[in-house]
Amino acid sequence: MPENYLPSAEELPFWLEGEPRRIEPPGKASTTQNWILLTFARLAKADCPVRLCHTIPNEGVVFVLTGCLPTDFQAPAGVFLVGVVADGLPHPACHFHVLQNAAHARRLPQSCFIPHWPQPGLIPRDPARGDRFENVVFFGDPPNLAPELRDPGFAARMKRSFGVTFRIAENGCWHEYSAADAAIGIREFGRRPFLRKPATKLYNAWLAGVPFIGGGDSAFAADGRPGVDFLKCTDLRAVEQAIGQFRDNPALRHQLVREGKVTGEGFVDARVLARWEETLENVARIKAPKYLSMPAPAKKLFELTQSLVVRTDILRTR
Repeated sequence: MPENYLPSAEELPFWLEGEPRRIEPPGKASTTQNWILLTFARLAKADCPVRLCHTIPNEGVVFVLTGCLPTDFQAPAGVFLVGVVADGLPHPACHFHVLQNAAHARRLPQSCFIPHWPQPGLIPRDPARGDRFENVVFFGDPPNLAPELRDPGFAARMKRSFGVTFRIAENGCWHEYSAADAAIGIREFGRRPFLRKPATKLYNAWLAGVPFIGGGDSAFAADGRPGVDFLKCTDLRAVEQAIGQFRDNPALRHQLVREGKVTGEGFVDARVLARWEETLENVARIKAPKYLSMPAPAKKLFELTQSLVVRTDILRTR
């Protein structure tokens, strides 16, 4: 992790405890903190043999955010490089890839799926709200919400037609679900699979006990069950109908929350930690020794193969 991406001196102790108080605004620093620093802290707390470094060492198994690597980067001969892809692209220098979308992992060889950590400090919906249905919330960066839903006219129609307030939660409040009666997460209406995007908004809604309306993201389909633990809407009219259903049919909301609670157990912090531990073990004990013991010609062929695979995948995602 580049040293300049560390949190402030005031916030760093909380990150190292694995419980950050504040998430920085979206960007490369925030992505690196969430994927590298937070993962390091929670693995170290679980007594995994990991250390945090700010430059690439000359040997070992090294996990790095691919967005932090120069395009022409080549790993040192003694390094087995694992690229944490996040929202970026796989890097040809990496020998293995960690992806945040299960559908993406099915397409890219030499990769595995590890879900994003749930929102730190998540506050679930207040049970005292009962069957009230007043607030629909988008928890995320506004550019990641479909333009039709960002349009003030949508919020006005929700208020006029259903008596519901629709709002976009401010950054810094993305953990606060206590007054939310439903959450929505639609990037756009269409058929784009968004292979590089995670299903984090869906996980958070499950864990917060809030029914979720999602779009056609491949990550939602890979981890959830449309109509069972979330509703899938592919156009604006379907969204408005779903909100009307939520208002008039509390049983539907209860079903989605109940099923989401079961599915969401696979994405709690402990299960994400277990995936990381398993991945570290597999990479360190199986893949890395095989690679590091290869003679130079075989190693070169292996790297070329990975480069071709990654570039083919890039073409597919584009």
